[in-house]
Amino acid sequence: MNQSFKFLDEKNALALLPIPASCLQEIEVMLEAVNRGERGGREGCITALMRINKKSRYSKKSWGRLAGGKKVDLGITYKFITFDEQEDYSEYFYSYDAWQHGTPQAPMLMLSFDRNSGSAPKGTLENGPGTYVISRRIVSVPLQCVLKHWGNAESGYMIYEHNLSAMDHAVPQFKSISYIGLTSRNWQTRYKEHQRDALTGSELLFHTSLAAVINKDGISQAGMGHFEMVRSGACLLSELQYINLTYEEAMQIEERMVERTLHPNGLNMIPGGFAGMKFLHKLGYLSRDRASADDRDFAAAKYLLKNASVGKVAPWVSENWSKDEFYEQVIFKRNNTLNREQILSIRKYGNEWSFSAELIANLVGANIRQVRDVLSGKYYSRVK
Repeated sequence: MNQSFKFLDEKNALALLPIPASCLQEIEVMLEAVNRGERGGREGCITALMRINKKSRYSKKSWGRLAGGKKVDLGITYKFITFDEQEDYSEYFYSYDAWQHGTPQAPMLMLSFDRNSGSAPKGTLENGPGTYVISRRIVSVPLQCVLKHWGNAESGYMIYEHNLSAMDHAVPQFKSISYIGLTSRNWQTRYKEHQRDALTGSELLFHTSLAAVINKDGISQAGMGHFEMVRSGACLLSELQYINLTYEEAMQIEERMVERTLHPNGLNMIPGGFAGMKFLHKLGYLSRDRASADDRDFAAAKYLLKNASVGKVAPWVSENWSKDEFYEQVIFKRNNTLNREQILSIRKYGNEWSFSAELIANLVGANIRQVRDVLSGKYYSRVK
């Protein structure tokens, strides 16, 4: 498409957002309304960001350019809305609103792909009583990067975060967990590779976790491009956090960020940045302690697949444990055993949600052996 937009940079928008070109006109109309001060926007807010883009393009680093945009306290949420009982998912409703987030974060654009309960309303978004969001897929990018005068958004390195969390109505609830990634290519291209690996049986922790929340039957919807229909009760948030970084900048920033998402606190299995490269080099998976991001990712995959946890068989317990009376008296009193809530959650995640043992262990605070023992029925089988 060669549309002429006043606000939107078509090339960058298609590079950073998981939507087809046919949706760009809707986004442009939304930006026009927000710039007029409608739907929570402030008059001139988008043109102000474009002026900042133009003024800072050749004088500042990317995060400095985004920091300059913080004076325009703005967030925009644009929702693509479908309903669980509709037959054609190429038909969708949409709505948007702007808001002031009151934080140091740069202006952002959040695309939310919401699947609601029930059937689609007739010609309005006035939902019936009891309607709620079943699942949600959110993609968040710095707003300035899809506006004119930013420049080439695909130049240099990008750092992103994927977060898996439970919707408010999910039973059982599980704690939020994240993965930090770095790429020298487009972050959407890299995500499609993660998506492919998740759906074709990769045993890496992030891939098994991602597969657990993706609805495999709804991976691509006609007319809406490639986006996920997330499993009921789950939310998948993808946030582009840094853009246009140099190699050195990207490695240093990723190293700091991965400290909080390193297993078992998150889904990253090796340190980030240069620390991760030194780790892989020391073990012989990299020929030197500094390599390209792609070579690092390939070496990390080889290491993780070779060293996947297999879980050790626990010693057999005393015959007393086969007696119901003894079992009930002791099982929940010991410090090194699971509690009832953990056991029931493991069954829910494993049997109903098909989560991997590694992800379940993270969510409930157990180890992988305990999870496998519960799911196999080896232990705790009489806990109801």
